[in-house]
Amino acid sequence: MVFKKHYAALALIPALMLAGCANDGQTYRSDVYTTSMVNQAQEVQTVDIIAVMPARIAVQNSAGRDEGSTIGMVIGALAGAAAGLAVSNHPDAVVGGIVAGGALGNMAGRGASGKSENLVDGVQITFRHNGRIFNSAQVGHLCEFKTGTAIMISPRPNETRIQPNNPYGCTQQH
Repeated sequence: MVFKKHYAALALIPALMLAGCANDGQTYRSDVYTTSMVNQAQEVQTVDIIAVMPARIAVQNSAGRDEGSTIGMVIGALAGAAAGLAVSNHPDAVVGGIVAGGALGNMAGRGASGKSENLVDGVQITFRHNGRIFNSAQVGHLCEFKTGTAIMISPRPNETRIQPNNPYGCTQQH
C-alpha cells in the first residue's frame, strides 16, 4: 500500500516538470541579444512606425519536446526500477522495469511536452524608412509599441529588430 502512494506521487512529477518545457518565444524578442551580439557595434536607424497590429508567431518547440522525452525516460526508468523491486528482488525484474519504464516514460514525455510549434503573442509593425513602407512581424506585446519614431537594428540583411518605443505602456503583467 505504501508503494502505491509513492507511485502516484512519482506519476505527478513528469507532468509538473514538463510544464516548463514549452518554448514561449521570448528568445525571439527584438530586445533579446545573443552573446555574440553583446559588446558589438551595430548600426541603428530610426524608423517611423505608422501602425501596430496584433500577430501570432509560430515558434519551434523541438527543444521542449526533446527535453520532455528525456525527463520522461529518466523518471520512467526510475519508476520502472521501483516497480521491478516491488514485484521481485531479482535483478532481471529490476532491469526489465528500467527498460520498460524508460521506453514508456520517453513516449509519455514527448507527448506531454506538446506540439512541435507553439503560438506566442506578437506584433506586426508597419513602418516608413527612407521613403518606403515596410512591415515586420516580431514577438512582443502591442502595448510595447506606439506610432512614431523607433530605433531599428538590422544585424543581417532583411532582418529588422524594431525596439519597443513605448516602455511604460505595458502593465507589470507582461
